[in-house]
Amino acid sequence: MRSRANVVDKPEARNMNAREGGPTWKESLLGFAKQFNHPSRGFEHYRRVYEMSKTLIEAQPIQIDEDALFASAFIHDAGAFEPYKLERVEHSDRSAQLADQILTPMGFPLEKLPLVRDIVRGHMFYAKPAMPVEAVIFHDADVLDYMGAIGIMRLLSTVGRDEWTPNTKKTIALIRRFSQELPGRLHTLKGQQIGHQRQMEMDAYINALADETKNFAVL
Repeated sequence: MRSRANVVDKPEARNMNAREGGPTWKESLLGFAKQFNHPSRGFEHYRRVYEMSKTLIEAQPIQIDEDALFASAFIHDAGAFEPYKLERVEHSDRSAQLADQILTPMGFPLEKLPLVRDIVRGHMFYAKPAMPVEAVIFHDADVLDYMGAIGIMRLLSTVGRDEWTPNTKKTIALIRRFSQELPGRLHTLKGQQIGHQRQMEMDAYINALADETKNFAVL
């Protein structure tokens, strides 16, 4: 995985609002993202993915564009929510389409928008991330949030609410599937190490649940 050059904080790239005494673009973005109140894809998920991205970065000697990573974390699922979602448009693609509309008025540096779009488009576990290292790291961070105890909590919290978790039995089947498939979707060494631990957490939960429900017969 190639590293990219560190982005220098140029005065002309800073938020005009901040210079005028208003909120920085990061503060404005956090305020925007708090509207997404969802048990699985809401604001706390965005925070976890951003923090996990930083954990993965710290494990290897690379330089990244922190601004693009931060912006991506707090808009990457916007396309899944009203009034932004569109029928027959995958939410990652829609979120990437919205990047300019959301970020530009906040004062986000325009030259960084292409990287944000690359990161957002490839964030889901079934997607192949783009070449920039930020996109690969962010992809792994989002995948890891579908694994382990937190992944189980996210999926169970949406039973009967989301299309892929219509009932408990199908949600448990999805947890089992994710335990088997998601480790192979991780690209970074640190992500793979964390994924191995989280896979064991998922397997332990599935095994305990099977024991307590006559192998899911009375689930």
